[in-house]
Amino acid sequence: MDRQPSLDIHRSRGRLAEAAVSGELDADTAPFLSRQVHGVLTRHRDLILDLEGVDACDSSGFDALIELRRRAAEAGGRLFLAAPPPPMLRLLAATRSDIVFAVHADVDDARAAYTCGDSAQTSR
Repeated sequence: MDRQPSLDIHRSRGRLAEAAVSGELDADTAPFLSRQVHGVLTRHRDLILDLEGVDACDSSGFDALIELRRRAAEAGGRLFLAAPPPPMLRLLAATRSDIVFAVHADVDDARAAYTCGDSAQTSR
């Protein structure tokens, strides 16, 4: 069985791309996701990452998201997390990473924050 997460690009225009992740983010699959998202970040500085389809995320998956945020920032871009599932929200809050990441309730909220130039956290 293929356990690799899926990354589907929904929209890309100029600096911004929107992509949806589905599947598990763990020690086995996080490197694959990192490579895929890094490829998107080489073409677009800003990324809205829809996490609604993520079934599970362990510390390796979480580390991959932190690394992707760092890469985006180094390139002058931003990483927006949209619709993280409740367990991921708890992990973000427990590690106080919800302060560092731009976390949004859904893609529409993330898109609105991007349009307004706001990378800070909004409603969850």
